[in-house]
Amino acid sequence: MKQIIIQFGGTGDLAQKKLYPAYENLQGEGYDFILIALGRRFATKEDFLEAMVRPEASKAFLDILDYLQYDMSDEQGATDLLSSHLSSLVQEGEDVSIIYYMALQPSLYEDAIRQIQIVDSVISKKVNLAKKIVVEKPFGFDSETAKRYNNILLKAFSDEEIYRVDHYLGKEFMQNLLLLRFHNDIIRMIWDNRSIDSIQIIFDETHGVDQRLGFYEKIGVVRDTIQNHILQIITYLTMSDPTTLTPEDIAAEKAKVLRAISPPEEFYTGRYESLGAGSGHIVNTPTYAALKLSVNNYYMADIPIYIRTGKMQKEAKSLIYVKFKNKTQKVMNDSRIEDNSVIITIHPELTIDIVMNLKEPKTSWKSKPVRFRFNQAETFGANTPEAYEQIVQKILKGDKSLFPSMSEICESWRIVEPMLTEEYHMEVYPIRTLPRFANEMAQKNNFTWFA
Repeated sequence: MKQIIIQFGGTGDLAQKKLYPAYENLQGEGYDFILIALGRRFATKEDFLEAMVRPEASKAFLDILDYLQYDMSDEQGATDLLSSHLSSLVQEGEDVSIIYYMALQPSLYEDAIRQIQIVDSVISKKVNLAKKIVVEKPFGFDSETAKRYNNILLKAFSDEEIYRVDHYLGKEFMQNLLLLRFHNDIIRMIWDNRSIDSIQIIFDETHGVDQRLGFYEKIGVVRDTIQNHILQIITYLTMSDPTTLTPEDIAAEKAKVLRAISPPEEFYTGRYESLGAGSGHIVNTPTYAALKLSVNNYYMADIPIYIRTGKMQKEAKSLIYVKFKNKTQKVMNDSRIEDNSVIITIHPELTIDIVMNLKEPKTSWKSKPVRFRFNQAETFGANTPEAYEQIVQKILKGDKSLFPSMSEICESWRIVEPMLTEEYHMEVYPIRTLPRFANEMAQKNNFTWFA
């Protein structure tokens, strides 16, 4: 079957920085497809290639990459152009799969779907047509818009044909998280509220958002990371064993987790002090948040999950810290005995540490915490696939295991919608510093942030 990828938003940052490198790597690995980039910025393919594709790109990749200057506001002209170009690429009666990749603002979905329907009606007269559509996060701005956008997509595609991207699911650490839990009995037996004391999820970023302020003002930290990345991480951390590691069974267990999460017990927001300094107006969009959640199911109830995430921090770090209950201190009557824990570091490099206590040399039974470390690069090599490469590979294969279902997305919006109100106090924090409320929440709940 001939596969054709049509890249809407083909001159944007996502396409340039993530998608074109992914497409090139997959083409080099033997995946067979034709790529058509659509955009308004460049009049010719030569201008497009010079600006958007790395100079050392392989000739084989350039041969399967084409560019059309495509103005979505000129609906008739755009659809005629795309229909004509597609018709020239296919043979009468051929089996053809078209993948529409929407690197677009959701507000443009309706126009794009209407144009796709016109193109499909033309092409389907010539070929046996199969199709898919790919949409990026955030999927909507709240529950209502998510459902509205989904209904727009369903005008032209079935749910099976819709791929909703959260690129974090394409990261190796997410897939390793499932295997760590479900392929190791030693971990499986202790991964519940009988053994786990608490969980921390930390997502600190050093960069700001002023360079994309117009977009970020509408999004904020809740829509940017909490509604998607962080809630997906929580599902992987707390879901029950799926019957199999198939997309359907994983999605079913993830949806159960999300239904078991109540809105946050505690929630705090802040923005860095220089936000929007050059914009000419006051920007009150939250760029940092801290919150406490819990999963109210049989195995995870009463385990507090502490989350902090945001911009303009001193150090970039992304990690999960799972602290286990320390009964040994009481049994051995020794407060010096450290906690056991699992530390999953996502950034700056993927590592998994299991912390256990062993005897310190030249002491009388004094223990010391020791880390047993797995390092992804050292074990499997540095060139493991980038997240978007895995995402595109799954789309080409028709595998939906790395894509959240619509039911997951709806439940995620239900959880975060109370966080989207403007009733919460907005702390203004100096850049490169942790907002005060993060440490105040830690003191209130009698824990210490791992990092």
